[in-house]
Amino acid sequence: MYRALITVAAAAALVIGGVAPATAAPSSSAPGAPTTVRVTGAGDSATVTWGAPKTGAKVTGWKVTIAPAQHQPGNGVDRLPAKARSDRFGDLTPKTTYRFSVRAIGAKKTGRTILVRYTTPSVVDTTQSLFALDASGNVVRFAEDGSGAGKVVAANGTGFAADDVGDVFTPSADHTAILFHPADGSATRTLATGLHLTPDLRADVAGNLYWIDSVSGAVQKLPVGSSTATTVLDLGGTASGSDQRFWTVTSDGKVVVFGGPASKTYVKGTGIAPRSLTSTSGLGIGYPAAVLADSHGNVYLDIRSPGAAGSWAWYLLKPGATAPSVIEPRLAFEYGAANADGFSLLQSAEWCAAPAEYPTSHTGCKVDRTIPDKLVVGAGGKSTVAVSGITAGSRGPNTGAASDDGDVFVDVDSGPSAGLWRVPASGGAAQQLSSAQYSRLLVI
Repeated sequence: MYRALITVAAAAALVIGGVAPATAAPSSSAPGAPTTVRVTGAGDSATVTWGAPKTGAKVTGWKVTIAPAQHQPGNGVDRLPAKARSDRFGDLTPKTTYRFSVRAIGAKKTGRTILVRYTTPSVVDTTQSLFALDASGNVVRFAEDGSGAGKVVAANGTGFAADDVGDVFTPSADHTAILFHPADGSATRTLATGLHLTPDLRADVAGNLYWIDSVSGAVQKLPVGSSTATTVLDLGGTASGSDQRFWTVTSDGKVVVFGGPASKTYVKGTGIAPRSLTSTSGLGIGYPAAVLADSHGNVYLDIRSPGAAGSWAWYLLKPGATAPSVIEPRLAFEYGAANADGFSLLQSAEWCAAPAEYPTSHTGCKVDRTIPDKLVVGAGGKSTVAVSGITAGSRGPNTGAASDDGDVFVDVDSGPSAGLWRVPASGGAAQQLSSAQYSRLLVI
């Protein structure tokens, strides 16, 4: 997705430097210090640049850090290849002084660390975009505010990911390579080859890429600037019929997986505690159907009930908890979405059990499927705003996407509201962006 950065207040003066800690000069087996280390900022992001050392051993890589590291993947530590000369950090907090460090890595030793500082503007406004996959496999970008028509930014794909500057990444047709589609419209190029991809690519705010290896079943990560993937989570083989797995990646790079049979569901990932789930009733949880997560450690689980009723419901699993709690007590046709700060839920006014929709039913399902409100669950508790103009379609997990500001985007597959919709953070009238069908919604 594309994030246009608008600085509302003038940026604070840059403190640029190359301030080296008081350490001894590097030995001949260590690389020298990076040269001309600088930081430049725009809105809620900053880019660190540097030059190669003039002395010392050969550089085999770089270690770049940011502090404070809140909202940053990898706890604010990036390891880059030797050819790298810049690193970008997004999702910075306004009116905050950040410390960046750059250090050369050698085959035997590391070189001296150079520190620079940068203070973000006091007020920053960001405009995000919605990315979605159309029925032909094209990646389409929509403005977050709902203005204008969608624009195809990558054609003939089977899946995609995007970073916060609008670069798009897609699997190659044979699922062995990742293709990079720059936000500036320049030529597509190949980032990495020899892979075992699935269509479901993911990315964090920094642009690190993730996928589940189609052979080993492990979650793989391709760091920014690298052509070599690493395993970040071993799931113990590929999923089977008794172990359906659903996964997500938060903006700060935490991988979360929800899976298992109905009687033995589990959650595991990176940066969260692995645990088997329990039910207060003593019965099974139900069948895993989808998972979302925020940056506070909360996990949101969509669970399909056992039996013929055909209900899908979203649950909240708090950090360290093993028993999920129902987010809303009533059954409904639901649409869920999450951002870094919390979860949004759209529910129909009424619900019917699945048998009422069967062709053999004498009564049929004639309930009120209009969506009257939007519920938000976040650090500040729960809040609800009224919504109008949108009607739910079929039952299912119906996973949407949410912007940083709380706008919610959902695809309704059937009924009078079929198509792609935007529900404003403040509620009110929902806006139809397209009458066509889209999947894999992503706001960044």
